Formats: sequence, structure tokens, C-alpha cells
Amino acid sequence: MSKNSELCALVRSIDDVPVMRAAGATRIYLDVIDTQPTSELLARVAEEGIIPVLDEVCREADHARVDPWLRGGMPAAVGNVSELALARECGALVETRSCIPVHNTSTLRLIGDLGARLAWLSPELSLDEACELAQADALSLGATVYGRPRIMTCEHCALQVAYDCDRDHVHCPHRGEAHWLVNIDGRALPVRTDACGRSRIYLDEPLDLVPYATNLAEAGVARLLVDAASTSVDEACDALARLRRALAGEGVERHGIEGLAQTGVE
Repeated sequence: MSKNSELCALVRSIDDVPVMRAAGATRIYLDVIDTQPTSELLARVAEEGIIPVLDEVCREADHARVDPWLRGGMPAAVGNVSELALARECGALVETRSCIPVHNTSTLRLIGDLGARLAWLSPELSLDEACELAQADALSLGATVYGRPRIMTCEHCALQVAYDCDRDHVHCPHRGEAHWLVNIDGRALPVRTDACGRSRIYLDEPLDLVPYATNLAEAGVARLLVDAASTSVDEACDALARLRRALAGEGVERHGIEGLAQTGVE
């Protein structure tokens, strides 16, 4: 396999798309968990070839907000099996997020049978495990090479322990502020709460597989992603620059951890 894996970036705001493209990303993913699917935004996403990234949680009340992102002939990345099923029904060009775990070739084939065209690998996998799955050629794969892994999604707002809550999560004045949960070992884990009152907890250090991008590309991983949603745009642009150098055969430094096993998080 050549080193021609596609360079991808995940952003939280559509305003960050030009910046990431200028930094070298040729495929852009947009986190739409906090974004309403207006007709204008749906049209722009389609016109610019941006891939919406949907929630890992989808309750009955979420469908009106989530389902419109799945459209026939258009790409989307889903985070649960119910949206994967809907994507197949409507003919969307669907990918599965890493929160739908694929740790063996049997699961990859099953997800492909359910309609997925590509699966994003879990950050819990080691580099050797990721390469082994890619070499099996069971389904096209993507891997995040830079970004903070999501450790947990809590369906109750974690900010309620610090502030009075009126349940109006959409207009909460605290959601835009920086918050952390301090782990038992003193690690400060970033917390983000969405408009539905769900809190997502992230690792305090970014996972950085950029120095091993050549290994992933040669094993057959089709897409390598830099996550500008869990880090800053500046960090992501730096990671993309290092990624381009790594795939060109240059040695690059590491700016984070190699895997979750180093942190004690399983």
C-alpha cells in the first residue's frame, strides 16, 4: 500500500473549514452535535463536500435534529447502530465513528454488510492492532492520528454539580466556559456539555500517532484524521503540517501520547 492516505480534519465550526483546508486537509468532518440542520447549512455542507459527524447517543427526542443529516447519496459519519440502519434505508454514504467499536475483522465485515463504507478505528487499539485490521482488507478504515480521545459521554450534565441548573441547556451561560473533572490521580479531564445537557469527557492529553502515519498508510488505512474539535485549531494545523512531513518520509516529533494504555484509561 502506498503512503497516499487522505488527510482529514474534524472541526466544530464550519468557519474553521477554510483554515483546515489551507493547512492541508482534503476531507473535512463537521461535528454537528450542537448544530441545527437548517436548510441553508445542509445546502452548504453538501456544496462544500463536508461530512457531518452525528451523535453517539440518539433517543427518540433526538431524531428530529439528527435524522435530517442523513440524505441519499450524501456522506455522513454515524455514532450508533440505529442511525446506521436509517442511513442504509435512505441511501446515505455512511461511515461509522470510533464509538461503534470494531476490534476484529468479523465486526468490520458485519458493519460493511449493514451499509458502512468506512469504519473509524477506536483509539483503544494499539498501532499493531490497527495495522492488522487494515491489512485484513475487510472494510476501508480511518484512524485519528491527533486529538483528545473521548473517554465518556454522560447523559446528565456534569455542570450541575457546580451550578444551579434550570434545565435550559440551550441557553446555559456556563456551557461555553472551560471545565474539567479532576480524576482520582489528579488528571484534569476536559468536559464539554451540549445543548441537550449531555457532557462529554476527554483525555487531558492528545493522542499523537503522527510519527507513525507511514505505518498506518502502508498497512492500508485510507484516511488519517486530525481532530480540531477536541484540540485548538492551531494545534490541529501544526499536526497536519507534521502529518504531511511524516508521509513524505521525514522524521517528526511527537506532541502527545502514543495510546490510551499509557494513561491507565482502559
